[in-house]
Amino acid sequence: MNYRYSYEKLDVGGNGWSPIGGFGMSTEKYREIIGRRAAEGWRFVAMVPLETRANGMVESYDLIFERPEDAE
Repeated sequence: MNYRYSYEKLDVGGNGWSPIGGFGMSTEKYREIIGRRAAEGWRFVAMVPLETRANGMVESYDLIFERPEDAE
């Protein structure tokens, strides 16, 4: 079976306070995106870091979705 893939960028906002000091990074938007895409027939496959700060904190992710090519 062949699959079609789709990608959606998720920006992570710097907010909150990290227990190890400095500002923490958090988001709940990924749940909204995954739910919306599932309703459209896409299956969530993976979340890959796209951009990171010099200190290693991730600024954005690529959410990867798939569905069979014949599902359109």
